[in-house]
Amino acid sequence: MSNPGARYALKTIGYLIKEARIKKRDIAVDLFKRLVFKKSEGIAGIIRRHAINQPDKVAVVWGENTRSYRDLFQRSQALAQYFTTSGMKPGDKLALVTPNAPEIPEVWTATSLAKLSIIPVNWRLKAGELRYIFEDAECKDVVCHEEVAEEIKKSGIAFRNFIVMGGSRGNGVPYEDALSMGEAGRWEPPAGDSEVLVYTSGTTGQPKGARRSISPRTTMLFVSSVAYEFGLRGDDVHLVVCPLYHSAPLFFMQLNLVLGATLVILPRFRSEMFFEAVTKHNVTSTFIVPFMLIDVLDSLERDEKLLSGNVLRCVICAAAPLSPHLKEKFVEKVGPVLYEFYGATETGINTVLRPCDIPKKSHSVGKVFPYNAIKILDENKRELPPGEAGEIFITTPFLMNGYHKREEETREAMAGEYLSVGDVGTLDEEGYLYIMDRKKDMIISGGVNIYPAEIENALLKHHAVKAAAVIGVPDERWGERVKAFIVLREGKTVSQEELEKFLRNHIAGYKIPREWAFVTELPMTPSGKILKRELRNL
Repeated sequence: MSNPGARYALKTIGYLIKEARIKKRDIAVDLFKRLVFKKSEGIAGIIRRHAINQPDKVAVVWGENTRSYRDLFQRSQALAQYFTTSGMKPGDKLALVTPNAPEIPEVWTATSLAKLSIIPVNWRLKAGELRYIFEDAECKDVVCHEEVAEEIKKSGIAFRNFIVMGGSRGNGVPYEDALSMGEAGRWEPPAGDSEVLVYTSGTTGQPKGARRSISPRTTMLFVSSVAYEFGLRGDDVHLVVCPLYHSAPLFFMQLNLVLGATLVILPRFRSEMFFEAVTKHNVTSTFIVPFMLIDVLDSLERDEKLLSGNVLRCVICAAAPLSPHLKEKFVEKVGPVLYEFYGATETGINTVLRPCDIPKKSHSVGKVFPYNAIKILDENKRELPPGEAGEIFITTPFLMNGYHKREEETREAMAGEYLSVGDVGTLDEEGYLYIMDRKKDMIISGGVNIYPAEIENALLKHHAVKAAAVIGVPDERWGERVKAFIVLREGKTVSQEELEKFLRNHIAGYKIPREWAFVTELPMTPSGKILKRELRNL
């Protein structure tokens, strides 16, 4: 068989059949037909096919505006040509700094065409934080939104190209002008793979850049596997509510474009905007993070008809721990549509918990993802048997190439071909993974290991608790003692004594917090991870 795409399609289908992901021959044949593409094609090449085969299909919805696949690809091609004629070469770094916007899919496609290394950057960062990333990445060019152009200028970086969405206000080249200077004609992209450099959220220190290659081979394997694991299709309408500088929502944006689906992009998450979009656009899939899921459930408590008549069949949740109680409650309120996965910027998607798993395995984050392997290792890098807690190490074809300019940290994270991002967990006899906590968040009190996530999950079962975070604080006698930060639901009250009594029915006495703080909110990254280092400074 001469077509490499066909070989990888067959390999993927064989794996899925073997693992009982798909059973029927007609489904396998359909999958094969839809997954085969030429070796030279990457993400941009597939979108070009959609522009030819379904030019008028809506690719992006933004407010009352839409953009077809034809428009998306033509604009991407013009932008890619502007990139190359303005001095950018394959492998050059391009920072993308913007709130959610309809231009993001075409910037991403253009960088794929021009074989640039794209760096999605948190637009909420201040000048000093931006400068750190720009300098660490050795970034020469930037596309940004006018909202953040002034803050980027304050960073003091002299960019070769400074392209501004929404108008330049004198800060650089207006985005639409850059498009008009390019030409969506017969221009052909250079050969080779493109790359993405994604900076970790920095919950425990300075962000690190994870380098990931984007090649037709890995695209083939990953897209086909994810699409079938989550049941995603080309006729989906995918709602984007998470910030697109974060790796997970950005990936699901790309995936849905590769499938030929429609994206509905919201500028930010608000529960009322979420429900309105789901109803108005007949949304079938979305990616959210746990605090969004909590807000959705709170809204449904007040009005259970908000999702009546919806066609949602795939709600994917990840990026931060999701308590078993919330999983079960979501399925009860919305239906068997919730998927959870465990993964990281460095490793991609590593396990999947399907809706059918939740009734029996709600404490788990699911079984291993196709082509991945997981080991639980002790502090001496020896593999532990099922049921014993240790550091989680993962190997996958989609593993990052390494931390940018941090070879020593890359080596420290590895055990052979396996990589760890510092999480502690266990595997059960059936191969389901359970996350105990971050290795750095584990509390050692009186020589006993205490995992904050276990206490947080117990607290979230209380009807008055909306959010909880548990940390260890110094204790002269015990080494560390447990401290809990609590956010209450609107209109609810509860005392420290009541919560202590409640916990005694759920966890061992030595795990119950000795200190309590009731707060209005918890410091979080926009992806929903609690910044525990900030809590330790309070």
